[in-house]
Amino acid sequence: MMKNTPKWLLYSIYVLAVVMFFIYYLFPSDKIKNYVTTGVNRFNPNINISIDHTSPVFPPGLKLYKVNFYNMDSTLLEADQIKVVPNFLSLFRSKIIFFFKGKAYNGFFEGKGEFFKNRPEQPVVIEGKFSNIHIKEVQAVKQFIRRRMTGILEGNFTYRNSGKLGGTLKAKFIISDGDVELLNPVFKIENISFSKIEAEMTAGNHRLKINRCLINASPMDGNVSGLVNLRKPLGQSYLRLLGVIKPKPEFLEELGKDLPTNLLSEGIFNKKVVRIRIYGTLDEPRFFMD
Repeated sequence: MMKNTPKWLLYSIYVLAVVMFFIYYLFPSDKIKNYVTTGVNRFNPNINISIDHTSPVFPPGLKLYKVNFYNMDSTLLEADQIKVVPNFLSLFRSKIIFFFKGKAYNGFFEGKGEFFKNRPEQPVVIEGKFSNIHIKEVQAVKQFIRRRMTGILEGNFTYRNSGKLGGTLKAKFIISDGDVELLNPVFKIENISFSKIEAEMTAGNHRLKINRCLINASPMDGNVSGLVNLRKPLGQSYLRLLGVIKPKPEFLEELGKDLPTNLLSEGIFNKKVVRIRIYGTLDEPRFFMD
């Protein structure tokens, strides 16, 4: 009996390997891909998704390759791959829970989601975190700010879609060691280098609310909050932002040399904190200082 054990063990391993081979290579990738894309669109008609192909993974789940998310014609996310694994016990309950992780823009993201089977009135909730994202590669950022921007992005988000009420997105993030281009130079400044931008914002109902945005930059530090009313095209989105900046002494000194003496009041150069207002559109913002 003992002599036959290795033979049966090898035979079992062989059968298992053959089964796994056929599961993997005969996996109905196109059908699963269509099911996923249709399901995402059903939860949010404004979101479309494209997937190059899929494959099974262990623990039981799916790996999606070259995944693109779109809002109408605008790209939201381009991921190299996303692995999705359901909570097995939730498959037998009304609320489905799944976990995901993936790679995008040279960085990583992971999180979990939940939704109710056959109950579209119940919210879909997705929450996650991301790290080491190279923001200059993110097409959605390029489309929104309409400027070149570099830096490393990390943070977390929560998306909640409440059926007819639409979806809301809350996010907290930090962008480190980068710079942002100014399409219309302000006081001869064409781009701003920063060590850190830290922000909290909420998006929904065609409006972006900036609850807090702290900036540590080479010429100045500051904070901004306010609203952006989103329009199409995005460049026409309207800004209503208020904040304060703390110019670095050396920056004010250089600014005073370059600008006509009557352009800014003498009091501006003596202030440690300057109030700013930003109105207009993303394409043509207007700055006011006092």
